[in-house]
Amino acid sequence: MLKEKTRAYVRVFVVWEPVLTTDWARPGAGLTSLIDDPRVEQFWDRSRRLSEMYGGASKLDTLAGVRKVGFRMKDVVWDSALIYPPGTRWGQPAKLLLAPVVKFRAELSGSL
Repeated sequence: MLKEKTRAYVRVFVVWEPVLTTDWARPGAGLTSLIDDPRVEQFWDRSRRLSEMYGGASKLDTLAGVRKVGFRMKDVVWDSALIYPPGTRWGQPAKLLLAPVVKFRAELSGSL
């Protein structure tokens, strides 16, 4: 999607965290290379601190003004895109939350 939006002025933070039983190690180059773009920074959150800071899946209703979630998250926020408009300060809710990302690709692309 980013390859289609080469002129979009965006910053993308990809946070990898363990969710599935196969996720207990830092993602390798095979995964991280799928999101190869200079506007992207990737992080490994082994302890799921970001999800915990967001309040976990039980707090999805407070994370964004508009939420489109196509599956049930049990305890962590994952496979999600949070879209913030320019000028948003830390702690403010996102404009839009989409999960899973692949299901809402068109909406995500449109928000760029």
